[in-house]
Amino acid sequence: MQETPMLFPMAPAEFWKQIKSTVEEVVKANINQTSFQPPTDHLPEKALLKLSDVCAVFQVSKPTLYDWLRQNKIKSFKIKSRRYFLRTDIEAMIHQHQHSTAETKS
Repeated sequence: MQETPMLFPMAPAEFWKQIKSTVEEVVKANINQTSFQPPTDHLPEKALLKLSDVCAVFQVSKPTLYDWLRQNKIKSFKIKSRRYFLRTDIEAMIHQHQHSTAETKS
């Protein structure tokens, strides 16, 4: 690569080193800010949510949701052969996640 003359008092190698450092800091900050926080306004207005509704809210697959159930990360109950989730439980999970994320950032 051919060196281009620069019009400020800094060696080109030092300039590019500072640019690289600044870009890395901005990328890290953006990655930390874009952690997934599912919005509660996407929750259906029903008191009971189906498995597919909860998958859509958290943007996860059904196997992932079943893993969460086995790990007791999420509560559900069955009526006959169908599994349901309380809307209030899902909202509480979301608020708890948002609260814990806010604490780790500060």
